[in-house]
Amino acid sequence: MRIGLISDIHGNLHALEAVLRVLEAESVDLTLCAGDLVVYGAHPAETLKLLRDSGIPSVAGNYDHAVASGLEAASRKPSSPANEALKRAALRWTQDFLPKSCKQYLAGLPWRMDYRLDGRQIAVIHAGLDALDEFLTPQSADELHTLARRLGTEVVVLGHTHLPFTFLAGETLIINPGAVGRSLDGDPRASLAILETKTLSVQGLRIEYEVERAVRAIGGSGMPKEISEMVRRGLRRVEQLYATAER
Repeated sequence: MRIGLISDIHGNLHALEAVLRVLEAESVDLTLCAGDLVVYGAHPAETLKLLRDSGIPSVAGNYDHAVASGLEAASRKPSSPANEALKRAALRWTQDFLPKSCKQYLAGLPWRMDYRLDGRQIAVIHAGLDALDEFLTPQSADELHTLARRLGTEVVVLGHTHLPFTFLAGETLIINPGAVGRSLDGDPRASLAILETKTLSVQGLRIEYEVERAVRAIGGSGMPKEISEMVRRGLRRVEQLYATAER
């Protein structure tokens, strides 16, 4: 089987539409999502509708949980003061904008999904098993090995960091497909992956989408203007934007 893997859409409908077109062209048999469906993009309700209409199952991300639960922040550890203010503003905007039915859908998302496909055991989570905002990358190898042992599956799909990678933890293949809707590595293109279950080979893809339409929508939404510029440039922190302006 060919499995499409996506994560961290963050309400970016234009990016999701482009990604789904690619997955259709690639003739994937199933697409799985590792969460963070909303916040930052200007079309959270439309994004959720497209995911549901496309039959794509998803786990809960920390932003999904924060929106559904009415939390003031989506992460346990605050960012820098300037960056945290933008994150909370985007969260509040989404909480105010989304209808009750969408929040109920987000509240019903599981923290973990398990599949057996072509005899392969696959687990999908957003971040760690104990918190939705655990930051796991190949630089945290010990934590990835611990996660693999706890899950006990051949494949683990996760998101949250917005950084695409594959990592072999013992006999467990860990895959982060990167972010569909809000890149943070300086490349604003959407990121996804395709898993071949027979060989456990992974193809990572970065694709163009109508980023300017997404940026204009954010700019006209009432969210802070800096968010739209960060999406345009694929920036993690607003300080990077300020530094560029100073130069």
